[in-house]
Parts: sequence; C-alpha cells; structure tokens
Amino acid sequence: MKSRSIRTLLVDDSPTLLKVPSQILAREEGFTVVGSATDGCQALRYVSTLAPELVLMGLHLSKLSGTQATTQIKQSSNPPVVFMVGSNNDPTSRALSEAAGAASFVARSPELELALRSRLRERFKRKVHTPNLEMGLSK
Repeated sequence: MKSRSIRTLLVDDSPTLLKVPSQILAREEGFTVVGSATDGCQALRYVSTLAPELVLMGLHLSKLSGTQATTQIKQSSNPPVVFMVGSNNDPTSRALSEAAGAASFVARSPELELALRSRLRERFKRKVHTPNLEMGLSK
C-alpha cells in the first residue's frame, strides 16, 4: 500500500535556491511540492491557502524574514512543520530558527542534500532514498 504524500511548500527569494530542494524532493517518495513562495508575506498566504504539512523556509527573505514568517505560521492552529534553510551554519542562525519554532535548521552547503534527507527521515520516519554517490548535489 502506498503511503500518502507530505504536502510541501518551498520558500526562498532566489529561483536557484528554490530549484535545489525541489530537485531533492522530486527524487523522494512521499513528498509533493504544492507551491513555492518568494518572500515571507507570500509564504504566509500560501500556508493558509495550500495547507502544506512541511515548509522549507529560507532564513533571509524580503518583506518578512524567514524567522518572522515562521513565528507567525507556528501561531496558527495545526501549523506545518518548518525546516529553516540558511547559508550561515552558525549558532546565531540556528538559535534564530529554533526561537521562531522551526523543527530543524539545514545549512546550504555541499552537504545540503544529505542533511535535508537525514532531517526528513528523522522527522517523518520514512525510508528516504539514498542517491548513488556519483549523483552529488545539482548546481
């Protein structure tokens, strides 16, 4: 029996940085990208209209930062799981993400794909596909 798919919203102000998580999730069973937002305000609108179960939120966004948007999202009834994605893998970024209510922080690095797959497996208790070593992260 096929398990149901986790509805996922991607949020980042860079089209390139929206593409990478989308490619990672496309290779996974059990995750469906239902939309993508390019700023924090749009993310809030999409969370209320698309009802995702998972949001991959960029840390630094225009109009409303990823932490501000996450704080507001987490105040709603039955909020989605939020994974914050940021370029700085430092204690401050991690602390801001945690304070906002993000379930996890994933750094944009050469290990992004491996880190994201690991967090998805931990959070959703699913078998996550392990790519062949030669695949690597798409640029």
